[in-house]
Amino acid sequence: MKYVLTFLFCFTILLSKGQSLKLSQLKSFIGQPVSSVTDSLIHGEWRVRPELSGVQGRQLYKTFSYGTHQSEQSKALSWFRIQADDEVVNQLYYQLNGAEAYNLILKEIKESGTEKKDIQDIENKQISTYYLSIDYIFQTITGADSYTVMVMPNTQL
Repeated sequence: MKYVLTFLFCFTILLSKGQSLKLSQLKSFIGQPVSSVTDSLIHGEWRVRPELSGVQGRQLYKTFSYGTHQSEQSKALSWFRIQADDEVVNQLYYQLNGAEAYNLILKEIKESGTEKKDIQDIENKQISTYYLSIDYIFQTITGADSYTVMVMPNTQL
């Protein structure tokens, strides 16, 4: 029994490590070729979701999922979506698995010299907040059990 518990604990840590992305990783994806970001995410055990991906004009949308909920096998633990113009990532959305991971990224955003610009209530009791830095625009969207971070370059200079 002791070995089974040890294995399950190590397996859980391994799974959660693959989907926990840091702010520096998110920022590094901006400006990269879609193929490079895709390879990096797949290496971290993310799955491409072709049914939620596509092209609209010059804009490419590619969606990834990570893991599955134990109670609902049809639901992913985390979601990641990149948007790209001419095969270069210019915006991404990262839906995190929980408040703890979200709060770590939010702390990094606040500590990176950003300025809080706007807070809005949006549908379904969600709150959207924008943070600006010299190089990036961040948007956080939080709801009851939903935590999303958007990253894009700040081209308003």
